[in-house]
Amino acid sequence: MKRVGQSLVVAAMLAIGAGVAMAQVDLELVPHPDVDQLKPEVRDNLRPAIEYFRTQRATLEGRKLGLAYGRIGINYLAYEQQAAAGACLRNAMALDPANPRWPYLLAVHYQETGFLDKSVESYRDALLADRTYLPGYVRLGRVLLEIGKLDEADSAFQVVLNANPAEAAALAGTGQVAFQRQEYEKAADFYQRALEIQPEASSLHYHLGMTYRALGRTDEARAQMDKAGERIPTVDDPMLAFVQAHTRGAAHYLEAAVKADESGHAAVAARFYEIATSIQPTNVPALVRLGELQGAAGNSDAALNAFARVLSIDPGNARANYFAGTLLEQRGDDEEARKLYEKALESQPQLVEPRMLLANAQMRVGEFAAAGDNYAQIAHQLPESKEVRYLLGLAWLAAGQCEWALQVLSQAVAMMPGDPQALIALARAYSTCPEATDEQRQQALGAARSMYEKAPGLDTAETLAMASAANGEFQDAVDFQSQAMFEALKLDQKTRLAWMQENLQRYRDSQVAASPWNADADVFKPRRLQPPAALANSE
Repeated sequence: MKRVGQSLVVAAMLAIGAGVAMAQVDLELVPHPDVDQLKPEVRDNLRPAIEYFRTQRATLEGRKLGLAYGRIGINYLAYEQQAAAGACLRNAMALDPANPRWPYLLAVHYQETGFLDKSVESYRDALLADRTYLPGYVRLGRVLLEIGKLDEADSAFQVVLNANPAEAAALAGTGQVAFQRQEYEKAADFYQRALEIQPEASSLHYHLGMTYRALGRTDEARAQMDKAGERIPTVDDPMLAFVQAHTRGAAHYLEAAVKADESGHAAVAARFYEIATSIQPTNVPALVRLGELQGAAGNSDAALNAFARVLSIDPGNARANYFAGTLLEQRGDDEEARKLYEKALESQPQLVEPRMLLANAQMRVGEFAAAGDNYAQIAHQLPESKEVRYLLGLAWLAAGQCEWALQVLSQAVAMMPGDPQALIALARAYSTCPEATDEQRQQALGAARSMYEKAPGLDTAETLAMASAANGEFQDAVDFQSQAMFEALKLDQKTRLAWMQENLQRYRDSQVAASPWNADADVFKPRRLQPPAALANSE
């Protein structure tokens, strides 16, 4: 049963961002290559990705399956296994249609296999999904040049130059358009500007030489031809670079990721881990660290996907369960977060962080006895923690375990003398717990008066009312409770008024308050985690 529950959690995380259920789509049969027939270095890099894809294929559907097809398609594209790459990328595009990566890489596949019309169509699909991806306009323009659509190619290059006039590849493309239009002076100008930016792009010397020849400048043409080479202007294309990176193997990128991580370059490290885990998809430590870095950067969808991949391989991985839980908690999903904290503690019960967050979540839903048990275990592990002592006392108060609560809250006050929260909690406990002695009730009244005199307000007035009633001073209790209710109205905390009115009536009837707070008071609701600004490597 536990494994089924875990599978549901994994499925829920992988579904993040998937939207509504997709209609059934027809998928292509992928002609996976026989890896045994490939070169050893290709075989060693491809085999883990293929094996992982095959283990996941039967258990995934919708966008999750689209991502799986996309990942293996990238591996095939990197190693020029074009038939398999094309089928995988088409399947990815069908299952994950909002992701611009798949039509873009499919366009690259079509370009490399000579299907230029299809390449143009796919580049346009990708750019419709992400109109700001400038490398796509350069690559689209180049294909349009090849098929003779000069006006459309020129428009594509102009999009890039409008955003970045110093983009050498777009300048060179515009130069080619001008040359084919026989606008040779313009072509020469564009080629010269491109060469100034990328002098290593030796193919530009050939184009400039041909342009000078057309202008009748034979000496200059000859000088350029002597410098001509095959290197074309480069394009900073992160999507294609991610594909090409696969050919260097996982070990290279794992080493680079660790170095970047240790140097504090989190974004670079995440990128390297992403490449490494695309090549080696079952590398659990790398996936966990990738998820941590993505979560710290605020990319919670990607982080949850990384942790879900971990949990599909190693369901009991404490670190993945814990960090995935924190991300879900940041989204307000306490129920799923609790499941993951509990799962983390099943495999590593000594962990403090997930136990603390689990206890906090239990407090927020009113499971005070369970929260108390968890806080008590943490207090045993961290005897110097003031926060844990305070929360443990509150949990036991709310659970009706006053005798224990009095001891723990007394310890908390001793550990943080003068702390108003702890003093209020102890004063209210002394004022409402039947186990409190007369001396403790008198101490509560003295402390409550002192706090009210220093900082008169809603909480101190209500606490003084409780302590007054506990010591038989019921008219004072009525007066201070009335003052507290007035403060609640001023602060627009009207939800507290019904419970405060009940206590006011008790004081009028010469009765003490029944409890220190209402069960759903904010004091029993520790704050949820906020998205982290940074995350240190805790390995």
